[in-house]
Amino acid sequence: MRKIDRLFVLIGLAVAGFLTWYAYYSNSHREATKINELVYLLLFPPSIGLMVTENATVIGQVIIVSIVVAANGALYGLVSVIVRKMLK
Repeated sequence: MRKIDRLFVLIGLAVAGFLTWYAYYSNSHREATKINELVYLLLFPPSIGLMVTENATVIGQVIIVSIVVAANGALYGLVSVIVRKMLK
């Protein structure tokens, strides 16, 4: 794995972490502005899996959020590898 691929994985993790944090923040603070769902689907496609956390315990939420955030990092890394190979 090249350095650029690792960078994209880190970017994917950061985007997913921020969007997840902001989703929980905006749900608990009603005055906070909501981010459009299209942003979530474009930048964080695995976020659909976060719907499972509605009835989960706190530990279950932590596990599910960790898996979904990691999946977004892997997705960004995969896109980086594909684009790099296509441009070669």
